[in-house]
Amino acid sequence: HYGRGKGVSVTGAVDIPRREQLRNHHTATHIVFAACRKVLGPHVWQQGAKKTIDQAHLDITHFESLTQAENLAIENEANRIVHRCHPISKSYLPKDVAEKKYGFSLYQGGVVPGNELRVVDISGTDTEACCGTHCDNTAQVGSIKILKTTRISDGILRLYYVAGENAMKHMNEDATVLNQLLTDWSIPQDQLLSSGQR
Repeated sequence: HYGRGKGVSVTGAVDIPRREQLRNHHTATHIVFAACRKVLGPHVWQQGAKKTIDQAHLDITHFESLTQAENLAIENEANRIVHRCHPISKSYLPKDVAEKKYGFSLYQGGVVPGNELRVVDISGTDTEACCGTHCDNTAQVGSIKILKTTRISDGILRLYYVAGENAMKHMNEDATVLNQLLTDWSIPQDQLLSSGQR
């Protein structure tokens, strides 16, 4: 991008790796939310979200803390959505038209001011009013890994997760720790839990 101000020329450039990581976390937020609704039920509603380069989190309504099995089920469903390569469309619609077409579930992140909405539609998966940067299809996210889930208040859970390159980094770190334990203890992987409980 080139611009001029008071006789001075400036040049700007997009930090591609940074933008791609933010794009992956933005898109992953929609995917994790859709996975939560499928695994936990349609009562789940988004109460907030934050996306940074390092990780993202999503706050949802749910009546109890999640079990490890539920965390894993959400992660697995999220990655199934990724692997199905659903197309993602971004379009601007008059607010009344968008509401009639998609309903008020568009406002998972809160009501958007103005008379026009930017609608992000992951085909057959999730549709929300959102101004964030997003992938063109779910496969571009790469993979999603849930790091932890905490209860932040009555009826509100927060899921922390990473996507894309950061997901691979965390999975590699987990594999490194696992392999080091197996080497240090000189045991096969299927004996790790029983050995650790002694």
